[in-house]
Amino acid sequence: MRTLIITLAVAASVAAVGCKRKPVLGTARVEVRAVKALDVTCPLVLDATREGGLDEGRYVVPTEAERRAIREAVSLLLDGGAETRSRARDVARAASYEIVDVPEKGAVLLREAGKKRGGGAYLIRPGTAAKVYIQAPHTFYDEGTLPLACELFERAHGGALFINTAHRYKSAAQLPGGHYPADVAHARDSLFQAATEGLLRARPKSTVVQVHGFGERESATGAVVLSAGVRTPGHPVVARVALALSRVIDGGVLRFPDDHSELGATTNVQGAIVRESGGQFLHIEMAAPLRRDLLGNPTVRANVMATLADAMEGA
Repeated sequence: MRTLIITLAVAASVAAVGCKRKPVLGTARVEVRAVKALDVTCPLVLDATREGGLDEGRYVVPTEAERRAIREAVSLLLDGGAETRSRARDVARAASYEIVDVPEKGAVLLREAGKKRGGGAYLIRPGTAAKVYIQAPHTFYDEGTLPLACELFERAHGGALFINTAHRYKSAAQLPGGHYPADVAHARDSLFQAATEGLLRARPKSTVVQVHGFGERESATGAVVLSAGVRTPGHPVVARVALALSRVIDGGVLRFPDDHSELGATTNVQGAIVRESGGQFLHIEMAAPLRRDLLGNPTVRANVMATLADAMEGA
């Protein structure tokens, strides 16, 4: 079966349910249905990994040995078993990482130990057979992304949740040529990319979805832009998710390149390696007004996230 990795750049927290039709402020319409109440809050230990992520100089480019250690640790944790988990702990030390239990989520957290260097944090359900894997690579720049990622992690029965822990622009100086080392969605030498490689090693035929947030000054006229990371129109996963979300979101669900020519994630490095592995990639951009609506209305948020999770089940 295919696996679905999702990288988010939007936001939310605890969901509520309802049975009346209720519009979202300005941008969304939801035909509210009964949605199961879940504990969708983010674990405190995961949120704590982002402390200091806005500091200048926080991000340090990892060594190849550190990237290799994270790649192997993630793969071992996904394989599951007490013996492989013990090996993962030993391997993670080579990257100055540690593994802590997060029992309320049935998961473990692979996090930096000691001095933080913006290497990311990786919440993993060991031995999972899940189809859905969630990533949030811009939790500072795309404001509010972490809580929505946590909600989708629960609603989609996710096998892992990967997040960044340093601001994509502020935590490391821009390099010649315009590259930002801490922009992990575009940095091939990051630990975030190494963790994704470890995920693909354990779950090779994966469908990867990254969801980002775009600002009000950017060119998209819709509430959501969906892309497979390629310039070929008519992608089936994009079409299926667009159809599902259009039932609950007003303001336009646009497909790249079919309906919109930008925000297509054609340079996203996680997307590239997923396609190379034989998987598929889906990139979701949400407009700032929609993200604000989702943050402010738990009932609507629950319905949108549940709809997205249901659509991903068929990917």
